[in-house]
Amino acid sequence: MTELLLHDPTLWVLLSFVIFTVLAIVFGRGIVLGLLDAKIAKIREQIDSAERLKTEAEAMLAKYQSALSNASSEAEAIIAKAKHQADDYRAQAEASFNETMARREVMLKNRIEQMERAAVDDIRRYAAELAVSATTELISQKLSSADASRLADQSIGQITEKLN
Repeated sequence: MTELLLHDPTLWVLLSFVIFTVLAIVFGRGIVLGLLDAKIAKIREQIDSAERLKTEAEAMLAKYQSALSNASSEAEAIIAKAKHQADDYRAQAEASFNETMARREVMLKNRIEQMERAAVDDIRRYAAELAVSATTELISQKLSSADASRLADQSIGQITEKLN
């Protein structure tokens, strides 16, 4: 039977496989483990790099979100300030306009009063002149010269008193 087993190709294939596997494990183990260790180290390095990049990205995201919220609040503050200034300018313009209109109204009232006084004075003067001339005319036509003089003087005195 031993001889039969020595001539059997299956046994030799099995034996060669076992020897190959043992030699491969003994000699190739270091190389394979070295390659695996290098691959593991490379993967670890990539993971560390990815984690570092993730941390930096999160920090940058937080920074930009903070800057965005600050920019939003600053924009709102600028808009509020601009609205406040516009309201102030509008209020100043309204106050200035109202003041100007009040001054012009006072000036117009004064001017109208002056014109009324001037018209009343002109009418009084004209009435006085008319009364004097009418009286003079009547006196010259109907009265004697002594009576006429006396009556003219009396009328002029009365008119002067009424004008003052």
